[in-house]
Amino acid sequence: MIKTIICQSSNNIHHRRLLSAYASKLKVDPVTGVISHPSNGGDESLFQTIIGMEIHAQLDIPTKLFSGAAKVRKHFSQPPNCSLHPLDLAVPGFLPVLSKEAVHAAVLTAAAFQCDIQKISRFERKHYFYADLPLGYQMTQQRWPLARQGTLLCSRDSETSKKRTNKDDRDDQSNVLCAGIDRIQIEQDTGKTITVESSKGSKTTTMSLVDFDRAGCALVEIVFRPQIRSANDAALVVSTLRDLLRHIGTCDGRMEEGSLRCDLNLSIAPLTESLLEKSRDFETTKDYDEDDNPFQADLPLGTGQRVEV
Repeated sequence: MIKTIICQSSNNIHHRRLLSAYASKLKVDPVTGVISHPSNGGDESLFQTIIGMEIHAQLDIPTKLFSGAAKVRKHFSQPPNCSLHPLDLAVPGFLPVLSKEAVHAAVLTAAAFQCDIQKISRFERKHYFYADLPLGYQMTQQRWPLARQGTLLCSRDSETSKKRTNKDDRDDQSNVLCAGIDRIQIEQDTGKTITVESSKGSKTTTMSLVDFDRAGCALVEIVFRPQIRSANDAALVVSTLRDLLRHIGTCDGRMEEGSLRCDLNLSIAPLTESLLEKSRDFETTKDYDEDDNPFQADLPLGTGQRVEV
């Protein structure tokens, strides 16, 4: 997708070929996140990868955030829409009641990341319209979060630490990654949209079905500061975070069931402001970072335009 955008960013066919050829030669070091281009005197370092992450962890509590509906652990064999409440479906006349278990689990999560628990936190409505959001807004705490300024310490393996030390002498503690957390907030989860196709003769019809069992479940959103510098470190942060949440018992970390999801925000410095955002688990984060970075770097160099995917 990114390569197609780059090639279509110029109307000049010759220019498109030059852009594609240049991007294909860029290399990303998965350990240090440095983007380089081969030259006569060796590889020339051009950019530094900068990664920020937003991780949504579904709290492992018996009910949803504001209703008494039971939280259902979704398996692929379970039928949809088996645990619903009128409040989560936007039926008028039902008032929300905040779950004490959700607050307790969120505070425990924030304490595990050494965050500053705020004396006052508030819920607010984040309005947007989508099929899996029956209320038309999401209850979140973006401006008044539950906690701020935390830290996640991750241990690198010996081979990664050795390579990083050789690449960057400024890193005195190359075996430890300190990932800074900007804030932790409680919010509602959305439903799940499923696209299916049905065929009748030669005609194919596409339909979108919605499962509201997940709608209204309690989440904590963990927002990291953009301090991560490589694909390996991004995968390490997600893996370490999942292990910690499982250890304290606030999230089961089942990515295949959607109880832990990661939004990766990727940019490069110093010559671009492009931003890519996609959801990835830690098993595919490394491939995404290494594959997409060269194409992202090429567009601002060649045309000075902005990429948003």
